[in-house]
Amino acid sequence: MLITSPASAKDLPMSDSPRDEAEEVPLNPALKSTTETVYDTRNVTPPPFETASAREGEGEGWPIIWLVVTVICVVLALYFIL
Repeated sequence: MLITSPASAKDLPMSDSPRDEAEEVPLNPALKSTTETVYDTRNVTPPPFETASAREGEGEGWPIIWLVVTVICVVLALYFIL
Protein backbone atom coordinates (compact mmCIF):
# COMPACT_ATOMS: atom_id res chain seq x y z
CA MET A 1 0.00 0.00 0.00
CA LEU A 2 1.56 3.30 -1.12
CA ILE A 3 0.52 6.48 0.65
CA THR A 4 1.19 9.63 -1.33
CA SER A 5 -0.57 12.40 0.56
CA PRO A 6 -1.33 13.24 4.19
CA ALA A 7 -5.05 13.31 3.43
CA SER A 8 -5.04 9.59 2.63
CA ALA A 9 -3.31 8.84 5.94
CA LYS A 10 -6.41 10.08 7.79
CA ASP A 11 -8.47 7.33 6.23
CA LEU A 12 -6.18 4.55 7.47
CA PRO A 13 -6.61 2.79 10.78
CA MET A 14 -3.98 3.62 13.40
CA SER A 15 -2.20 0.32 12.89
CA ASP A 16 -1.53 1.15 9.21
CA SER A 17 -0.16 4.66 9.69
CA PRO A 18 2.90 5.64 7.65
CA ARG A 19 4.91 6.25 10.86
CA ASP A 20 5.08 2.49 11.44
CA GLU A 21 7.06 1.94 8.26
CA ALA A 22 10.80 1.45 8.75
CA GLU A 23 12.99 4.03 7.10
CA GLU A 24 16.62 3.74 6.11
CA VAL A 25 17.60 6.82 8.13
CA PRO A 26 20.19 6.62 10.93
CA LEU A 27 19.23 7.96 14.34
CA ASN A 28 22.06 10.50 14.25
CA PRO A 29 23.08 11.46 10.70
CA ALA A 30 26.31 13.03 12.03
CA LEU A 31 27.51 9.54 13.06
CA LYS A 32 26.89 8.00 9.66
CA SER A 33 29.93 5.94 8.64
CA THR A 34 31.64 6.81 5.40
CA THR A 35 34.23 4.99 3.34
CA GLU A 36 37.04 6.71 1.48
CA THR A 37 36.77 5.64 -2.14
CA VAL A 38 39.42 7.85 -3.76
CA TYR A 39 43.06 6.90 -3.35
CA ASP A 40 46.09 8.91 -4.44
CA THR A 41 48.04 6.51 -6.63
CA ARG A 42 50.62 9.06 -7.77
CA ASN A 43 52.55 9.17 -4.47
CA VAL A 44 54.39 6.00 -3.48
CA THR A 45 55.39 5.82 0.18
CA PRO A 46 58.05 3.50 1.62
CA PRO A 47 57.05 0.64 3.92
CA PRO A 48 56.96 1.56 7.62
CA PHE A 49 59.84 -0.81 8.38
CA GLU A 50 62.18 1.26 6.19
CA THR A 51 61.27 4.52 7.95
CA ALA A 52 61.71 3.26 11.54
CA SER A 53 64.28 5.21 13.53
CA ALA A 54 65.09 2.72 16.32
CA ARG A 55 68.74 1.85 16.81
CA GLU A 56 70.22 -1.42 18.05
CA GLY A 57 70.45 -1.55 21.83
CA GLU A 58 67.97 1.30 22.30
CA GLY A 59 65.61 0.68 25.23
CA GLU A 60 67.38 -2.39 26.61
CA GLY A 61 67.67 -0.81 30.08
CA TRP A 62 63.92 -0.52 30.69
CA PRO A 63 63.37 -4.09 31.97
CA ILE A 64 65.97 -3.50 34.70
CA ILE A 65 64.35 -0.18 35.67
CA TRP A 66 60.90 -1.84 35.88
CA LEU A 67 62.34 -4.67 37.97
CA VAL A 68 63.86 -2.20 40.48
CA VAL A 69 60.63 -0.15 40.67
CA THR A 70 58.55 -3.32 41.17
CA VAL A 71 60.81 -4.59 43.96
CA ILE A 72 60.67 -1.19 45.72
CA CYS A 73 56.85 -1.11 45.44
CA VAL A 74 56.52 -4.66 46.81
CA VAL A 75 58.83 -3.85 49.72
CA LEU A 76 56.86 -0.67 50.51
CA ALA A 77 53.55 -2.54 50.28
CA LEU A 78 54.76 -5.24 52.68
CA TYR A 79 56.08 -2.57 55.07
CA PHE A 80 52.73 -0.70 55.13
CA ILE A 81 50.61 -3.86 55.39
CA LEU A 82 52.60 -5.55 58.14
